[in-house]
Formats: sequence, C-alpha cells, structure tokens
Amino acid sequence: MTRAEKIDLIRSRPQLSVATLSADMGNQNAALQTLKENDVNLLHFDVMDGNIWPNITVGSPFVAGLKTDLLKDVHLLINKPKQHIDSFAKAGADLISFSVEYTAHIDDTLSRISTHEDILRGVSLNPGTSPSFIKNHLDQIDYVLLLGVGPYSGKELFLDDIPAKIKTLLAWKPELLICIDGGVNKDHYPGNCSNEAPLCRLRIRHLQQRKPRRKPRLLQ
Repeated sequence: MTRAEKIDLIRSRPQLSVATLSADMGNQNAALQTLKENDVNLLHFDVMDGNIWPNITVGSPFVAGLKTDLLKDVHLLINKPKQHIDSFAKAGADLISFSVEYTAHIDDTLSRISTHEDILRGVSLNPGTSPSFIKNHLDQIDYVLLLGVGPYSGKELFLDDIPAKIKTLLAWKPELLICIDGGVNKDHYPGNCSNEAPLCRLRIRHLQQRKPRRKPRLLQ
C-alpha cells in the first residue's frame, strides 16, 4: 500500500490504532484476530528503551515477527531515533513517528523516514510542547501525535488544550493527520476522534479475557 493509499484509508473514517502488548504475549495471533473481527485497521507499537520513558518494551524483531495485514504503527519513544528508522522500516512499519523533544535533528530524522517512500512520517508532542516547535517542519510531516501523557507525569489525561492544538496545526496545514495518544475514552471518542483528528491510539485490556465480547468495548 502506498503512502497516499494509507492516508486515504485513515481519512475514510475515525480510526483506532490499538496496542496489544497488554494481551497474552504468547498468543498475539488471537489478539490480532480480535482486532480484525472488530474492524481495526492499525496496530500500535510503543517502542521504549528505558532511557526516556522508564519502561522497556519491544524492538524491531518483535514488530517483524507479527504477521498481519494491519498497518503497523510504530512510535519511537527513544533517544536518537534516526539510528533505528531503517530497522523498523525493514520490520514492516507502515507509520513511524518519534518524539521531537529527544531528537537533535528533526529534519534529518524525517528525511530518513522519507527514504522509505511508502511509510507515513510522524512526530509526537509531549503535553508541554507547543505546536510551534514543529511549524517549520510541517512540509515533511504526514501526521502529528498529541500525547495525553508524558514520561514523567505517570497518568494519562485528556488535556483541555488538545482541541486548541488541533485547530492550530490544521490552520497551518489543513491536510495534516492528527492523532490523539493517551487519555482517550468513551467520553472523548468519537467527538475528538473525528474528521479533524481521525486517528486515536489506545491500549486495550479486554484482550486478556479468555472469551472477548463479540464486539468488545475498545474504549474504557
């Protein structure tokens, strides 16, 4: 699927990009099947190395090992993400984003993603980061993640200033895709995961159940 086709798919309706790391790590295939049965198109990977965020999660071998036709949505929450772009591209990433706060050269990292022409280029902004931080880079950016949690805050919140940030970003680049990451629940979806912010990310826990509901409640 080309970059343009992926953008069209995401824009076709509000999307959920769902992480399955809270599910049974020994039976990820069951988790993936549940997502497909519930019309989820994107599979989300939070990649942490213990340096910025306290957790250590998964790397490119894990991403490569999951065989699925879901779009692989990789979020690099690590230092010096440029060094790892190629390995995640080889692992089958369809979207790659990185934290601008921990990147010395934003342009260089975006340019590295651009060498893989079918991968969507994204950046994430911590709650305290102004959209103006990336204004001069928007010509290289396909989507922006607005985080509802930072590495030191410890709690996910849907922050009151997120709608204003969305409005600002779209005023600068109307075709930009906006993603809300963290703090999304039934009170905010689909009101904020809409045509203006077509992509919402969340981590689901219902996959731990032995017999998930026929239509499991993805928003908790």
